[in-house]
Amino acid sequence: MDAESGETLPGVNIIVVGSTMGAASNIDGNYEVRNVPAGNYRVSADFIGYQSDTLSVTVVAGQTARLNFSLATAAIELGNVVVVSASRRAEKSLEAPASISVINEAEIRGEIAPTSVAILRNTTGVDMAQTGVDRQEVVLRGFNNAFSGAAFILTDFRQAAVPSLGVNIHSIMPNMTVDIDKVEIVRGPGSALYGPGVDAGVIHYITKDPFQYPGTSISVGGGERNLAFTQFRTAGVSQANGKLAYKFSGQYSRADDWELDPNNPVDAIQLDGNARPRDYDYQKINLNALLKYRFNNEVSFTLNGGYAALDGTVQTGIGTVRAEDFGYSYLQGRLQAGRLFAQVYKNFNNAGKSFVYDNGLAVVDNSTQLNVQAQYDFDMLNDNMNVIVGVDMDQTTPETEGTINGRNEGSDEVTELGAYAQSLFKLGSKLDLTLAARGDYNNIFEKWEFSPRAALVFKLNNTNSLRATYNRAVTLPGNNSLNLDIVAGTAGGGLITVRGRGARDGYTWQRNSAYGTFANSD
Repeated sequence: MDAESGETLPGVNIIVVGSTMGAASNIDGNYEVRNVPAGNYRVSADFIGYQSDTLSVTVVAGQTARLNFSLATAAIELGNVVVVSASRRAEKSLEAPASISVINEAEIRGEIAPTSVAILRNTTGVDMAQTGVDRQEVVLRGFNNAFSGAAFILTDFRQAAVPSLGVNIHSIMPNMTVDIDKVEIVRGPGSALYGPGVDAGVIHYITKDPFQYPGTSISVGGGERNLAFTQFRTAGVSQANGKLAYKFSGQYSRADDWELDPNNPVDAIQLDGNARPRDYDYQKINLNALLKYRFNNEVSFTLNGGYAALDGTVQTGIGTVRAEDFGYSYLQGRLQAGRLFAQVYKNFNNAGKSFVYDNGLAVVDNSTQLNVQAQYDFDMLNDNMNVIVGVDMDQTTPETEGTINGRNEGSDEVTELGAYAQSLFKLGSKLDLTLAARGDYNNIFEKWEFSPRAALVFKLNNTNSLRATYNRAVTLPGNNSLNLDIVAGTAGGGLITVRGRGARDGYTWQRNSAYGTFANSD
């Protein structure tokens, strides 16, 4: 229980020191460790945000020994925060071989915003551009632009970008402030572990575990532009055996986006005779569900899924798009068995009735992304060396009915295979050496790409460290750069169609004395 308030603490980790025996407290704060042989033991209790405690107990054969813990709250120092995004394993942020920032639950709790991306605004290395009443473009250590997918964004180890387009639409990501445990921001190249395209950094939203955070939370807010939003989260643990936990979360938001009024002299300067009326109504809905089953202290399986829909204005590389019933959904299964981590997830996209304002053409996008991943880590050399090995497969299947990929429709599926390894050597009590490498195969280019990483971390004290790193990141062209073939506008009074096209086969230049110089694809 909480030493100050006396309230019960569910999800406290109880471990019999020096053994594999242990348990987790249930919603009432009770726990039970069975089949403990008679003898004298030391038992520890650990819980996030509290000081660990260890007590002694004597177990007598045929009798039940009772041990009560009262945990005192503890301030969390940045150097002691455990992160998972820098090395794809749990480690203290001070020891991570990358520049990393962590936004913890206490900081997030004070944020009231219709989208979780707002909590990144004061983070070092994050560039954020507001492009709508609830729309932001976010990049790490780079130049921002409309329809950006430069930052590699994860939600509970699942890539959160829209399939095929590869764009980060934060408005429909299942990250709401009432359900975020922490956010890890890793700056710099990450291709050595995450694969091609992770050259700017990683933003990882980690949501609250229903075992550790049971209960119900509701957030309601509003503001200018007729902004109104609400978020909810409810979670609990089954009373039957304490092994099954559930979580439901959702949000709804609506507002009037910023508009140009032709009757306003200042706005009229931005408008001309070709200006088209726009719908400035904005709204979104997001629903998510999760089930987690703990087989024992080391093995658990998590199944979660969600759906989001958006009506609003979106800035893209070919102009402004009106998103109408723009749907996004996902399904994910994760297995954690000791040091083995495996997952499979699939992201789905449905552009609904979306269209391009400039030409009124519909945008059809029913693309999917399938990802399968497995990772294992182990120790060697008397625990002075930790090794991580992993493999993954990512398959993106565009379905645009020719409205986005045009002539490339049907031959635009992209499959990437990857394998990676990382070794952490403890060269001394204060010095660590990290070596990592990854190879990736892409079915479009039909060749392997290599991404290495090396890092030295010297720990000066409990709160400071020095780090020297080398990274080589690989960025392969995405689906848009390869397969895009979309009508972007017209010229010559509508006689000439201007198309935005990818460069899958490259371009050559030919000169024709009658028509001038044009770029033609091979």
